[in-house]
Amino acid sequence: MRSKYFWLMPIVFWSLVVGLSFRWNWQQLDQQAYETAALQGRDIFRMIEAMRLWNAQHGGLYVMQSEMSPPNPYLDIPERDLTSTSGKKLTMLNPAYMTRQMAGTILEQTGIRVHITSLKPINPANRADAWELDALRRFEQGAREFAEILPGREPLARYMAPLVTRQACVSCHATQGYAVGDIRGGISVSFPATPILNAQVPHKQAVAYGHAMTWLLLVALTVYAMTRIRSHVAELERARAKQEQLVEIRTRELQAEAGERRQAERQLRHLVDSTSGGIVGVDAEGHCLVCNPTAARLLGLPDPAALHGTALAAPLAGHSPHLADMLQKALGGTAQMDEAVPIAGANGGEVTAEVRVDPIFEGGRVVGAVLSLVDATERQARQREIWHQANFDHLTGLANRSLFVDRLERVLLLQTRSGGQAAVLFLDLDGFKPINDRHGHAVGDAVLVEVAGRLTASVRSTDIAARFGGDEFVLALTDFSDPADVEAIAHKVLDAIAAPYRVGDIRAELSASIGIALFPSDQQCTEMLLAAADEAMYRAKQRRKGSCCFYAGGAFRPCASGTVEP
Repeated sequence: MRSKYFWLMPIVFWSLVVGLSFRWNWQQLDQQAYETAALQGRDIFRMIEAMRLWNAQHGGLYVMQSEMSPPNPYLDIPERDLTSTSGKKLTMLNPAYMTRQMAGTILEQTGIRVHITSLKPINPANRADAWELDALRRFEQGAREFAEILPGREPLARYMAPLVTRQACVSCHATQGYAVGDIRGGISVSFPATPILNAQVPHKQAVAYGHAMTWLLLVALTVYAMTRIRSHVAELERARAKQEQLVEIRTRELQAEAGERRQAERQLRHLVDSTSGGIVGVDAEGHCLVCNPTAARLLGLPDPAALHGTALAAPLAGHSPHLADMLQKALGGTAQMDEAVPIAGANGGEVTAEVRVDPIFEGGRVVGAVLSLVDATERQARQREIWHQANFDHLTGLANRSLFVDRLERVLLLQTRSGGQAAVLFLDLDGFKPINDRHGHAVGDAVLVEVAGRLTASVRSTDIAARFGGDEFVLALTDFSDPADVEAIAHKVLDAIAAPYRVGDIRAELSASIGIALFPSDQQCTEMLLAAADEAMYRAKQRRKGSCCFYAGGAFRPCASGTVEP
């Protein structure tokens, strides 16, 4: 029994180690699939939510009545149906009705199912299914979103986020008892998950194959080692009878074993040198014991063979002081890990590496350390690119709404602490649509890029410029002592935008209307400050295009003089 367990225990140990590694990697791939599905669902939800908010802010949208757009029996307002001056019958599309209309078109064109639902639906068609009911209850408990990949013959990715009652929504939902900030329902997005899961198949196959081969190699080496040990024991037992003869035999065997060890060391060195990650081993004083070519390349060090026995502290500090500090702490007995360590290369470039430094203990004391490096330069670049795409407008390069709101919240917090002021300028282009319709989207896009450049040139580096979509732009100003400074900047922006535009042989002209809201005198929170500036912009546009108007606590004071009549 003892002999049987002697053979079994190392195999069980390697099986546990490889199995745990396999499980962790498999779960990581499943998590990546989930995050991809959630990201797609989140993007679709945000686009739908933005269009719904636009509808609500404009008080609904009138369209001609037809079989596709009959009057909404669940919309109980006096002006639901109108007749135009030409005799055409119109009906109002509120956000919910528009969402259902869009959902049908989206499903037909893309196969993506969009469903608006609520725990208290007015329209029976908006009744939630079991999965959506579970998500809605999660939202009531504080969840901000919910996503799953449902298994089956045709796996389905589902995503849902709550619809929060805004001021523009109260007119339709006040009868249901909703107030601003309440969760009145949600929008679910469902789409086939097969493409996402299929993309993971090669990675999962690679994980399974790699772990299987690793397990087989470890088991084979274990069996080989055990065989050698048993062989040595047998030889020692025979030595009792033939000691003199065994001395000669053992001498030859030891010579053979020395050759085998050298061969094993060469093989191990080959394995270390061939691995895609960098490996560096040092003794307790920090002298290099082993360094593979990958590590030397990442660290910008010379030939690995020439490093043997040299102190690495000074070379490492020259390329990455942080990495040298990590090694020193590991030699002090504390493991170190950093996912993004910048390392200066020998040719003047820089790489980013994921680094782990583990101390080696023997007899309770540190006898060395192992430094593992993985080149993370491309991954970090991809992450930065993804972050940039998620936070900046792809056309103009300005901040998008999400990044602008985040930065504005930080500005308002800083101004609150310092007792300073801030201003939000909501800008809408006058005459852009005719340019776009007449000359095409390419010219329109070129004009928008030029507008963005003029905006950036008109404000200070400490100010924030963003594009909210279409022909809407927003500015956030700080570090001013008087609203007159804001008005001066607004006029500077109006003059810059009013200058003629030339795209190739095409000459175009347009203007802009600007609404200004001040913090803290007009509003104290981000969304309300934006809403105030937006409303002031519409008052400026109604009064005279190409002008600006202060919100002024709801009094709407034009930049020149007087007050815009409501």
